[in-house]
Amino acid sequence: MTEPHQPPAAPDGPPQNTVPHNAAPDSPSVIGAETGAKNFGSTNAGLKSGPLSGVVNSFDAKSLIPGAVVGAISYAAVLITALLFLILALIGIALSNGGNTDLPSNSMVSGGNSSSMPSPWSLMGQLAVQVVVMSQLGALGTSIDATIPLVGSVKGSASFFAVPLLLTAISVAVLFLAARIAAKRSNAHTTAGIWIEAATAGLVFTLLVNIFGAIFAVNLPVSNVKISSIGAVTFGSVFFALILGTLAAYLGRISGKPRVPARSGPGAAIGRAFEAVAVHYGAFLAIAIPVLVIAMGIKSGWQASLSSPLWAPTAGFFMFGLGHLSAVSRTWNSGSSMSSSNSSGSDISFGFGNALTQFGVPGWAGWLMLLLALISVVVASVFWYLRRGPMVSNKITDWVLLPAAFLVAGTLMTWLSGVTGTFDAGSLASGSVSMTLAWWTPFFLLLWGGATEVSARFLAPRLSSYVPLSVAGRIAPARPVAAEQAATAPDDGQSVPADAAGYPAMAPREPMTPQAKRKLSLILGAAGLVVVLVVGGFIAVDMIKGNNGPDKAVAGYLQAMQNGEASKAMAIADPGVASDQRILLTDEVYSKAGKRIDRFEILSTSVSNDTATVVAAMYQDGRRQQTTYRLHKSNPEFLDDHWVMDSASPRTLRISSDTPVKTLLINGQPVDVNLSDSRSVTYPALPGEYTVELPSSEKYLTAPKLTTMVTIGTVSTSSAASLKVEASEALKTEVMAQIDAYLAECVKSTEARPANCPLNSYSSSRYTKNFRWALTTKPTFVVSKGYGETPWRVRTSNPGKATVTYEKDNSYGFGTPDWKTTTDTTSVSLSANISMDGGKVKVSFNDY
Repeated sequence: MTEPHQPPAAPDGPPQNTVPHNAAPDSPSVIGAETGAKNFGSTNAGLKSGPLSGVVNSFDAKSLIPGAVVGAISYAAVLITALLFLILALIGIALSNGGNTDLPSNSMVSGGNSSSMPSPWSLMGQLAVQVVVMSQLGALGTSIDATIPLVGSVKGSASFFAVPLLLTAISVAVLFLAARIAAKRSNAHTTAGIWIEAATAGLVFTLLVNIFGAIFAVNLPVSNVKISSIGAVTFGSVFFALILGTLAAYLGRISGKPRVPARSGPGAAIGRAFEAVAVHYGAFLAIAIPVLVIAMGIKSGWQASLSSPLWAPTAGFFMFGLGHLSAVSRTWNSGSSMSSSNSSGSDISFGFGNALTQFGVPGWAGWLMLLLALISVVVASVFWYLRRGPMVSNKITDWVLLPAAFLVAGTLMTWLSGVTGTFDAGSLASGSVSMTLAWWTPFFLLLWGGATEVSARFLAPRLSSYVPLSVAGRIAPARPVAAEQAATAPDDGQSVPADAAGYPAMAPREPMTPQAKRKLSLILGAAGLVVVLVVGGFIAVDMIKGNNGPDKAVAGYLQAMQNGEASKAMAIADPGVASDQRILLTDEVYSKAGKRIDRFEILSTSVSNDTATVVAAMYQDGRRQQTTYRLHKSNPEFLDDHWVMDSASPRTLRISSDTPVKTLLINGQPVDVNLSDSRSVTYPALPGEYTVELPSSEKYLTAPKLTTMVTIGTVSTSSAASLKVEASEALKTEVMAQIDAYLAECVKSTEARPANCPLNSYSSSRYTKNFRWALTTKPTFVVSKGYGETPWRVRTSNPGKATVTYEKDNSYGFGTPDWKTTTDTTSVSLSANISMDGGKVKVSFNDY
């Protein structure tokens, strides 16, 4: 690549006390001149000339102070910013969780005492210190040593790596600006002195970041578990903060120099290439990240946006990769030698089709990201054209420079945007999870860099003429004085570069007429209106369809159950059972059920073509159950996909009775269960507490009122209500009355053996007559459960006594009859079956 540059000086160079009027301050001639003009004392007098002597002669202990101040002030500013970010995030969590920000309790971790876990507010300062370390590529980690019953001693470790990129960018900006301001008070004017000052700033910055990170590690006081301090300091954070602080301070220090003629050579060309890459990234992210934050606020509530400074840049890099035809890769694995529920897997999500919908992002957003990537290419190519100048050769080095810069930047982006977490508890459990851009992302960006280079050569020269001269003048490199003197002066007085014909962006332009300005305003306004209408239309369609999305159907189903609206829940998700089995799935029964679902939350939604999967968490009386629901589209329309839930099989309630009954009161509502043929029935039931009792019409039966809980969860288990029915006092009274009437009829008999009566006289009927029965002692009876089709039985517990008076012929047929009155005593006992028909009691006495 050929660029205007300063002609080389003579071999001997200018005298040490003279400086060329167009030389850069950091050029060798300037350094030599300044070095010769200063006297640093007798200690340096004997040094030979050369690079080492220049560094030593440039060293001044006082120059360390501005660098140290820059490092300290930068750390303080970054720490305060991190604290503000965390406060905003915690406020968002509190607002989204009903004001609750307590750490989740766990009996294993907290020893059953959740109050021992510190409040996140009390850890805010320590967390801010650790977030600053993580912004310098530190990885949050800890180790655990515990003794678990039935398992023994368990030692483990855990780590988490995620870079809060906005905080990293802020640290660079603060270091840059602080060094720029400190440059006015610095005595370092040579390149070596500036590097020493910058290195001091970087050293102080990394020492503060990592020393405070080690001192203020987070400690969790947990009984019976030894958790080491949770900190993010690593060798990487020490090294990265040093390099970052040094480079940022150096660039800030030299940024205050006046613009000088454009330098030539590989270093200058590489720098400009990375500036073009930065413009490409900036054009994409400046639009993508705000849109993402706004969309998140619309979808999940504005509270979710409060934490966006911590995650939005990383999400923006993921969007950048997806928009440039790359993909997001996810991997996970977990396992334990004590469980068979080990899992592992990976997936790749591209920015098109239905891949984005699993993250709650509409599929058409991928096309908008691709459009934004193409726009960013055009913007970067125009900048690249202006920044390096129009004189470009076709050498291979000129073609590969920008793609190579894209490759390097893509590699850094892929590395910095990765989120990984691991834990290892030995044989007890282990696992890892990661979410990163696909490994081929840098190579795809290499191709995008090539496309930007092509656009800079063929498209940018045409588009650059529309860039305002003031903007183009700031982007274009300063020209050597010789080139400036060669400029021509047109009639309108504008200074025109000599190579303006090959540099159309810098050519003079005729002022726009009012008509042209109005026409341009109308064109731009119309284009803007079209963009607003298109984007607004997409957002409106997405919001309308989102309000009818699969998660809304599931939320409606769960809300209906929470409200006790069984019919509405069944209309959303058919239970798949016969109508005669839905006796508990009515509003009359379910609305009276206690302890229904307390609350619920939608955890995730995944859409694939015409099907969707929604994961929800339900809470009931202290229980939590995570359930997966599946849905499908039914006659989808433009604004409504008509998501329909697949059959959601409810839990069941088994009702049994040790006595046949036809009607029961369930939640106070009469239900015909018809337990005459079968002693148990099972019906589908929704989560809640059900009461089962006998109705008041069953005056001859009694049973304790039962309360049973149908819990949330799978359908593998069934709740049960088993009635223990007893004979009521009314039944006993009625049975005794019928027995008394029965015995009264029996004693009226004048027979020796009354038919179907428990009375029996063993005298010979040939020589007896005139029997008269009397019940002298009534027997006592017990009502008990029957067998088979006989629900109840009555039996004698204490026999009674009866007397019979009759006349007896003592001649026994020999001679004249000799009739004499005789009295006998007999025992009275009986058994009978009890049945009820039409609300009437019938006692069937056994044959005698």
